[in-house]
Amino acid sequence: MPLECSVLGKDVSITETTIPVISPYWRLKRNGHWALLCRYGHERPGYSMLSPKMGATLALMDGRMTLRHLSMIAQYAFDLESQEKSQEFLTRVIMVANREDDAVVNMTPELEPYVKRIDPSEFVVKSSKWKAQQMPAAPISLNLMFSNDCHTNCAYCFAKGHCVPESKQLSTGRWKELLREAKSLGIEQVTLSGGDPLFRKDALKLIEELIDLDLLFALSTKCYITEEIADKLVAIGMTQPVNQYVREIQLNMDPDEPTADKLAGSPGYYNRAVVSIRNLLKRGFNVRVKAVVTALTAPYIYEWVEELQDMGVRQISVAAYNRNVHNQNDGLFLTKEDRGSILDQCRHARIDFPEIDLRTIGFESGNDTVAMTRMQSADPVALPDEDNEISEKIRRWKDEGRSFVGHSSMTITPDGKVMLYDTVPLDEALFVGDVSRSSIVDVWNSEPLQNYAFPKTEQFKGAACYECKDLAKCQRKAGYCFRDAYFQSGTVFVPPAQCPMVQAET
Repeated sequence: MPLECSVLGKDVSITETTIPVISPYWRLKRNGHWALLCRYGHERPGYSMLSPKMGATLALMDGRMTLRHLSMIAQYAFDLESQEKSQEFLTRVIMVANREDDAVVNMTPELEPYVKRIDPSEFVVKSSKWKAQQMPAAPISLNLMFSNDCHTNCAYCFAKGHCVPESKQLSTGRWKELLREAKSLGIEQVTLSGGDPLFRKDALKLIEELIDLDLLFALSTKCYITEEIADKLVAIGMTQPVNQYVREIQLNMDPDEPTADKLAGSPGYYNRAVVSIRNLLKRGFNVRVKAVVTALTAPYIYEWVEELQDMGVRQISVAAYNRNVHNQNDGLFLTKEDRGSILDQCRHARIDFPEIDLRTIGFESGNDTVAMTRMQSADPVALPDEDNEISEKIRRWKDEGRSFVGHSSMTITPDGKVMLYDTVPLDEALFVGDVSRSSIVDVWNSEPLQNYAFPKTEQFKGAACYECKDLAKCQRKAGYCFRDAYFQSGTVFVPPAQCPMVQAET
């Protein structure tokens, strides 16, 4: 069950007897000279950049002092003229932090086991050092590809065609070293991608290492989970809590048995998936079932949800199939009518099966939930009387989209090559480093990675962007997504499809 968190200034009022604390669903972190407020959950974490004063103030809110006691400390620390002014300052900090993030909540005994207390002095930093830092000093999270292979051959898979031979894959030992380095860098959440994470022969050893390091992740698989495999997952701790979560295992299957088997390229897959789900539910796993819905399976969503409900599944995700650089199968692509039908079926299912957490992904509808979003930050988090240069940098960081993947996360492929996205081919032109022989932090701070994350005008030489007088303004407004450019043209430093010049030519 989710923890009951009363957001200050929204759910409850702020008084001098209020005891503020950072929500267990958020983490206050020092990253280089920056303070970051990061969402903590199974999905890729969103985060906000904080000013030095904001970070230092939030670090004091550890659930042990009332606002009145905090105001005495803040009055001295920030040279405020009175305790009343100090309380006003603290209230403003809380309101700014909670404007989008709901990060500061009212302390209760229930939250005590999950509070992460930190030394406020860690967040005392000179403004000059804060201003000099240009990007996170270490990644906020990692996307890990233990394997790009799979037991199925799904028609809609984006990982097709770039499997790494076993002889070239990172060793078990090297993967464990990387996971320990990630933990030492303050990383608490990783995403397992691929391929299927369970395809590797040593997959359970790697998952056990993740669990031993208290790293939060969701395990997504199409592997046949026999009773033996389910028991081994229990033995390594997959059903045990990490903080307030029990790690999620997501079984991927499509609606309608004959169609599902055909799409998976594996006769009998649907029945094996059903057995896998039952084996996991019987042992108390936190199970979610996900379907990638195509035009072939769109009519069967409601009856599929009903079948899963009868089995005892209580968490379901329905994702729209979308074209990618690997697959352009128009026979699978959803029409507008398909999408409307799917959303209607999901709405009816929510009414008929209210106990199910039914999420939709990739559908254009303000009334439907999205289970996974790209890494993002909320509005700039700075105080009104903050240093103007600091406030402007926070605003610019937000406006340029620099909190997205590529500026806060990186993907490690099975052989150690590093990319900034997992949905592009293993093309040498897209590699930004190699952790088979370098550390995570060395690759993160390397020139190749930074040139992709923060491209210079010179890198566009030969493309329309190089001569464009509006390039700087364009980058500030929309950011640069080399993945979109690659999908559009097969090369990297060219105008992406969103470029108004490209759209005008089209």
